[in-house]
Amino acid sequence: MNPRVYVLALATFTVGTEGYVIAGVLPAVARSMHVSVSVCGQLVTVFALVYALAGPPLIGAFRRVPPKSVLIGAMLAFALGNALAAGAPDYAVLALARVLAAASAALLVAPAAAAAAALCRPQDMPRAIAVTATGNALALTLGAPIGTLIGGLLGWRGTFLFVTALALVTALMLAVLLPTVPVAPAGTGRAELLRSPAVRWSLLTTFGVFLAAYCTYTYLAPIVERATGMGSQGVAALMIVFGAGAFLAGRLIGRTLVKVPVARVLRVALTLMTLLLATIAVGTAWHPRAAAEIAAFPVLFCLGAFWCCGGVSQQTRIAALAPAQRSQALGLHFSVQFLGVAVGGAVGGLALSTGGPVAVPALSALIACVSLLSVRRTVPETADSPDRVAAAPVPR
Repeated sequence: MNPRVYVLALATFTVGTEGYVIAGVLPAVARSMHVSVSVCGQLVTVFALVYALAGPPLIGAFRRVPPKSVLIGAMLAFALGNALAAGAPDYAVLALARVLAAASAALLVAPAAAAAAALCRPQDMPRAIAVTATGNALALTLGAPIGTLIGGLLGWRGTFLFVTALALVTALMLAVLLPTVPVAPAGTGRAELLRSPAVRWSLLTTFGVFLAAYCTYTYLAPIVERATGMGSQGVAALMIVFGAGAFLAGRLIGRTLVKVPVARVLRVALTLMTLLLATIAVGTAWHPRAAAEIAAFPVLFCLGAFWCCGGVSQQTRIAALAPAQRSQALGLHFSVQFLGVAVGGAVGGLALSTGGPVAVPALSALIACVSLLSVRRTVPETADSPDRVAAAPVPR
């Protein structure tokens, strides 16, 4: 695999760090801006919705621009958004900064995955996509805790300045180390892609994977408190364990997808997500405290791992279905992914308010189980399947 793909993983690490770290400084931001934590939490919703809505049209608008230029420009805009957040005098400016950060992130992550695929031989595409996805998992286990620690030492503005500096370093690394990536040939637009039944079923799977995961992950604190009695430190530790599982899976899933059909991997991942979420629901209802506290760590580790397997498999599936339009297709994938994150927060909150902490993982398990039905249309498991289609020439 082309080692320069790791520069693209740094880009997804930077974006992921900003996305996850805000949860760690949310109370401090709320106090500084003189708003409630729940109101301040809408900054997460704003980011997810802007990403979901802006990604596909932005990628379409820049489809004729060389991918390397798009990635560098998007990373610089991302740095500007975080610098604006660091100096925001009020909540309105901070919300505007999140809009800019979300739009630039939407223009960066899908083209980064598409560029990773273009830089490698067709048979290495799953590994390349997995490496870029691993950057996001590493952000959860390393970037977000570091940013939160900086926020505790220097204040929440220091956290955004840290992300700004990280984004500027990443932009420089992209400029120096990333080779020229060929512009994709003219192909179908978003409307034509969405007319494909296989693409529509794939996007439905993406929505289900992230809706199931984030319905529970967003409300992990009340679930863990009910099941184990652990406080915020325990929740933080479990979040790191969840990210560690995702990171390890990201390192392994690329090799698996080279040998095992993507449909089989997806079915296994969703089945095990269903069982793990159901286990969390049972543990939350029973809440045997000590036993639940011990079991929580391996369960969250495995949940993070199989969630990552599902997400990377979906990226591989989408990229294989539209080899000439990978940026556009992956843009739709990430748009639906963030829509799942946003809806997961809303649906999980409704389940929590009506049925309590037990209802949240129970609903998540049901969503994951139903999502198995959407794997009915996938990359054909034959020699002439889309994942065997030759990619763009590999730059030397």
